Amino acid sequence: MSSYSVKALGQLINLAGVISPRLSGDAAMWLFCRTSRPDPATDKEKALFAAAQPRMAEARIEMLETARARVAAHVFPPIGPANGKRVLVAHGWGSRIDYLQALITGLREAGFEAVGLDLPGHGRSSGRTLNVLMAMAAINAAWDRFGDFHAMIGHSFGGYCAAMVAAGPAELVRRRTPKRLVTIGSPVAAKDVFAGFSDTLGFSARVRRGLDDSVARLTGRPIQAFSAETMLAAHPELPVLVLHAEDDKEVPAAAARSYASAGAQVRLEWLNGWGHRRIVSSPEAIERIKSFVAQTS
Repeated sequence: MSSYSVKALGQLINLAGVISPRLSGDAAMWLFCRTSRPDPATDKEKALFAAAQPRMAEARIEMLETARARVAAHVFPPIGPANGKRVLVAHGWGSRIDYLQALITGLREAGFEAVGLDLPGHGRSSGRTLNVLMAMAAINAAWDRFGDFHAMIGHSFGGYCAAMVAAGPAELVRRRTPKRLVTIGSPVAAKDVFAGFSDTLGFSARVRRGLDDSVARLTGRPIQAFSAETMLAAHPELPVLVLHAEDDKEVPAAAARSYASAGAQVRLEWLNGWGHRRIVSSPEAIERIKSFVAQTS
């Protein structure tokens, strides 16, 4: 969508907000949750997708049923001697497991079985809609199907949702407890993500309030409740590795610092120069993740 189209759409929703903040908030929420077509669009995406296919062919696909989507789980066996441990890998918004093959291959070569989820509205999963509740349901469905995961590893939105499942309160999420958690270039709070979305669309204060109210109606909780920093602070027993680049233009470095402020159990490591998307496939990130998840204490 062009910048002109984005601004025009934002102004249209602003006009609706003059009539009904609730209507405009729900429209903004629908737009936020809408995902793009799952097929690779750019030449770069097509090249990455094509390069990943030999590795993707090594996985078996199991479809997981949730209340709102059928979720594709790609189960990759270890490469070489197995260590008997299973890890879950979740991609970011607008991505798919095909694009995380460098990371998944690194984990497999370290002896792990890797289960990669295509989140709802992405990859081989169904639908054109995604929100945090749907993502958490997908992660929980993987636990139900495959059993305990030694570690959960997520890039961007996937890392944020993995943190929510690992540390969220019982009234919000069915909590699952891995031995290790890794976030890569991940946002830390829903309020920050929605503020960035609202800034991009140029939403008025009335629409922003309507959007917050729409979140509360959908989830039964205020938007401020969706803070991974607060949730992780309540679980000092869970070791967390946070990887981020200070040059990340999509998720500000402040998010990583907020994760780190949750407690001594959170280790923040900077991988500057890799930005938001390339970081997940960088050799530095893969080596640090392998070392971290292999630890037993």
